[in-house]
Amino acid sequence: MKENWTLIAAIYRLYQHSQFSMAGAVAFSFVVSLFPFCILLGSLAGILGGRELADVTVTKLFQVLPESVAQGLVPQVEEIMTKSRIDLLTIGGAITLFFATSAIETLRAALNFAYRVTEQRPYIICLLSSMLHVFVTAIVLLILTSTTVVVPTLAAQFNSPDLQAFLDSAWVQSGLLYVVVAIIIAGQLFAAHLYLAAGRRTFREVWPGIALTVVLWLAAASAYSYYLSFSNYSRFYAGLSQLMVALIFFQLTAVVIILGAELNRGLIELRKLRDGHHGQPDNHHPAHTSPAPGA
Repeated sequence: MKENWTLIAAIYRLYQHSQFSMAGAVAFSFVVSLFPFCILLGSLAGILGGRELADVTVTKLFQVLPESVAQGLVPQVEEIMTKSRIDLLTIGGAITLFFATSAIETLRAALNFAYRVTEQRPYIICLLSSMLHVFVTAIVLLILTSTTVVVPTLAAQFNSPDLQAFLDSAWVQSGLLYVVVAIIIAGQLFAAHLYLAAGRRTFREVWPGIALTVVLWLAAASAYSYYLSFSNYSRFYAGLSQLMVALIFFQLTAVVIILGAELNRGLIELRKLRDGHHGQPDNHHPAHTSPAPGA
């Protein structure tokens, strides 16, 4: 029963601590980071498998987004990947990687606030870890995407029409896509909760919030897609409607990620109370110190 109240309390804390506003900042940073990340992806693909691999990766990446969100972003991403080329070992490459970390750094701040922890690591260490996070994410994306391309190619060598028909079927292709996306999303969320945010947490402490995030994200994506099927955003935002559609979706994504962290923190505090260790009160952020006697 207390776990149910913990979820309700986590939802309330989103409002109490202005986390919806923080989610807006995370959403904006997602958009800011998206294009530098895609440029980085194209550069890495040139080393690992050529431009075609980058194109396939971007296409598959946007297939899991609501159609209206993808329609507004894909043409711009394809244009910038066509026109922009960087060498990873130049100042331009370092600058691109720096801007690609914007979303990671903003998400770090949001998670730290949700967990009520203060970052103790030096800024340069946090920045380098964010760059490493982005770099590894791009490489994993390319490797997993190449797997979805290579598997059908290898199957063709067996000259089995049944096997080829099976792998070419729409549901198998969709299944491979969602397996790749699930691995990426799960890896990103666990990395964010375990290593990105300050402090130390265990797998047991973070998985409930991550599970909640995945379930709510799938539900929110479906509901948002349905809403966009009959809503006309151009009435409100005119020529900026496609950008606003993407921003709102990214804000929904940020909200469910932060909610997962709020739930984890509540469960951690509940577990401490059960074990007889009283955690820090929720309304004390940063840590509250009592006045000295006579002050």
